[in-house]
Amino acid sequence: MGEVRPPQPVKLFVATLYEDEKVLASVIPHLTMRFGAIEWQSDPIPFMYTDYYREIGEKLLRVFLVFQNLVDPGILPDVKLFTNELEKATADATHPRRINLDPGYFDGGKIVLATTKNFSHRVYIGKGIYAEATIKWEKGDFRPFPYTYPDYQSEAYRPILRKIRDLYRVSLKALSSNPKSA
Repeated sequence: MGEVRPPQPVKLFVATLYEDEKVLASVIPHLTMRFGAIEWQSDPIPFMYTDYYREIGEKLLRVFLVFQNLVDPGILPDVKLFTNELEKATADATHPRRINLDPGYFDGGKIVLATTKNFSHRVYIGKGIYAEATIKWEKGDFRPFPYTYPDYQSEAYRPILRKIRDLYRVSLKALSSNPKSA
């Protein structure tokens, strides 16, 4: 029988999808108030992988917001519920949806994303939220699963995912050298 241990902390991020930069700017203070300082923000990447988000706009951009503090992966359902409320708060009379906020984390071996949608490869994690291991770190690079979203498989995302991994490793090293800061 295995011994029950607390999980290793993870690097939290929110992958944003938007058209209007002002909408992104309006949600950042809410995110930082809840999850702490943003350690790194990616440059915007044009999003052209699906038309699923056309209600947000036609010229969508993806930006990753990576938070400084390591967190317990068990908070992911609460993070997703919070980001869902932020999405709703940005709606107006002409735009029922103005931003998509996809929280996730890197744990050293994989990127995990939260979703409200169940599917065969997703696991229920509580509070109406499911999680999926979206892409794995293996043999020195990120490798997709058969179900990995096309954008997360793209070469455009690789530098960003590697940056999240690097930030995680630095944070984990700092934590191990100063365990009281957790």
